Amino acid sequence: MKVKHCKLLSDDGKIISQYDSYLKAVYTDDTMKEYHFYDNTNSPELYVYYCGISSCAPGHTWGPAIREHFVIHYILSGEGTLKMRDKTYTLKENEGFLLSPNDISTYSASHDNPWEYVWVGFHGLNAYNYLQLAELSSDKPTFQFTRGDQLKNCLLEMVKVNNEYTHSTNLRIQSLLYSLFAELVENSLQNTPVSLHTTKNQYIRKAIDYIQTNYMDHITVTDLANYVGLDRSYFTTIFKECLNIPPQTYLTQFKINKACTLLKDESFSISEIAVMSGYNDPVVFQKAFKNTIGISPSKYRSKNA
Repeated sequence: MKVKHCKLLSDDGKIISQYDSYLKAVYTDDTMKEYHFYDNTNSPELYVYYCGISSCAPGHTWGPAIREHFVIHYILSGEGTLKMRDKTYTLKENEGFLLSPNDISTYSASHDNPWEYVWVGFHGLNAYNYLQLAELSSDKPTFQFTRGDQLKNCLLEMVKVNNEYTHSTNLRIQSLLYSLFAELVENSLQNTPVSLHTTKNQYIRKAIDYIQTNYMDHITVTDLANYVGLDRSYFTTIFKECLNIPPQTYLTQFKINKACTLLKDESFSISEIAVMSGYNDPVVFQKAFKNTIGISPSKYRSKNA
């Protein structure tokens, strides 16, 4: 765990924030922010690096700098600016922004009305795919949340849960991260014209739902195309267009991610895990696993069981 601290005090020594109940629950020694890092070996498809909350001083600036993972900031109050890819975005309460790996970014609190925000850093094999479903990317890094307090509550709960560490904390954090993405995806649907999100994105969401439900049944890209009612070639084209990954690669990664989880349970043989992950042939499974993860299933088990 890495921790960074900075003072956030009024003249009489009190924390300055309308969310002081969360700040007091999380911060120690009157500090403003605290970063928390998690073990990501149990959930390679999507995992949290850290989360936090900050009430910034007027004009406080981060950057220019580069992240090695994704970070979503959500503004609780106040205003500020984000500079990225030669563009400047002015942001306020109930809006947020995404920082993507390897993008140079700078963000600053307003001098007159400095922002307070909560954030979560994350990564994983499926992080990019989920962001695409939420219509967030380096080219479209900002969003306005119009579905009430759900997103804010999800992020604040993530910060609070992390402070109350128990054996179930990582599972609760993981659950909240998926809830966060569900809110962002629903928000993007709500704010996108019907003509845009009822075509390509609808087909892709339907295909992903089918994969999640039927991956054990040795499904193919042709099965996916047939299920959503599209020609295989056209389906492959729009899948790659929406998620920046071919459907066969997505399907393989999904099945191998499931296998990674199963390999940590030593009661299953590798042959059984192959079948449970959607592979009839253990040899084909082992080849796909090594091509995706970089090591054999047995070596992965020895390192992670």
